[in-house]
Amino acid sequence: MSSTILIIEDNHELRENAEEILSLAGYKVLKAENGKTGIELARNNKPDLILCDINMPELDGYCVLSALNNIPDRTGIPFVFMTAYSENSDFRKGMDLGADDYLTKLFDAETLLRIVSTRLKKYELLNHSHINNSNSVNEYTDENKLKKELDNLLNNRTVKKLRKKDILFSEGDPANSLYLIRSGKIKTFKLNDFGKEYIIDIHKEGDFLGYFALLEDEKHKVSAMSIENSEIALIPKQDFCNALYSNNDLTKKFVKMMSKQFSDVEEKLLKLAYDSARKRVAEAIIFVSKKYVIEGSDELTFNLHRENISALSGISPESVSRNLSLFKEEGLIETSNGHIKIKNYKKLESLKN
Repeated sequence: MSSTILIIEDNHELRENAEEILSLAGYKVLKAENGKTGIELARNNKPDLILCDINMPELDGYCVLSALNNIPDRTGIPFVFMTAYSENSDFRKGMDLGADDYLTKLFDAETLLRIVSTRLKKYELLNHSHINNSNSVNEYTDENKLKKELDNLLNNRTVKKLRKKDILFSEGDPANSLYLIRSGKIKTFKLNDFGKEYIIDIHKEGDFLGYFALLEDEKHKVSAMSIENSEIALIPKQDFCNALYSNNDLTKKFVKMMSKQFSDVEEKLLKLAYDSARKRVAEAIIFVSKKYVIEGSDELTFNLHRENISALSGISPESVSRNLSLFKEEGLIETSNGHIKIKNYKKLESLKN
């Protein structure tokens, strides 16, 4: 079934051009010449993605997005602003309201289709690929009351953009916010007295961060850094605490998430203490593959440098290199410029058991 795209644009030529491009690509297209009509179409049809101009008669794009955020079952639909302007204030205001992306006029067909495809895939991933992940927003989708509470908690939040290697928070920082990864990946880690890094976990789109320190009312005990360009929604501490106090189910879910993370860390420490270097390298590769590879995909290639494997497995980069070379000789993996391709997943996984 093809995805439905709603175009809200007052410029007739631009609106028709976008419709033609999307229709030829196989999408079903709805059109609105102003914000008011666009809201009604969204209310009556529930599109899979919305392309919306910022400056329009009746209602501007900001008002459209705010209105949709208050309509049940319409909040969270991927929303892309189309604008002729490039001022940072336009972008910042839109992101603060919850926009997912921007499309600068005049765009070409390739750019339009790329943004639409990317946002649809990310939305599908957020809603379908984290079913078994206890840190995922999707764990709550079957619980209507809890989902509504989460929607209210996440709506209209400031979004922080991080570049690769930007710090989200450092060990010892005050815990002022709950973080939700909207896109990208974040690693949490600790440094020992000699500055050696140990990666505790890698978090992906849909995961919450920072709730440990908030629930314990303490400072952060780990640091968090982006390992690729990322977007993070910030939920103020007081808003998070108020939501917990008003919803026991929400509290139970976060406590459950804490418990599982404690269990995972305990298991990881046991492996560090008793497993061989070979097992630990295999474990690190399998662990990261589950963070990067979409479930059910045949593509098992991802970016993982030996320094990160070292920080995950607790062994030296030199030992990591030796084991990677052995894995290559055994036909288990291929490596190229920091990218690892798993060629025999079952055999590699058996090494860590």
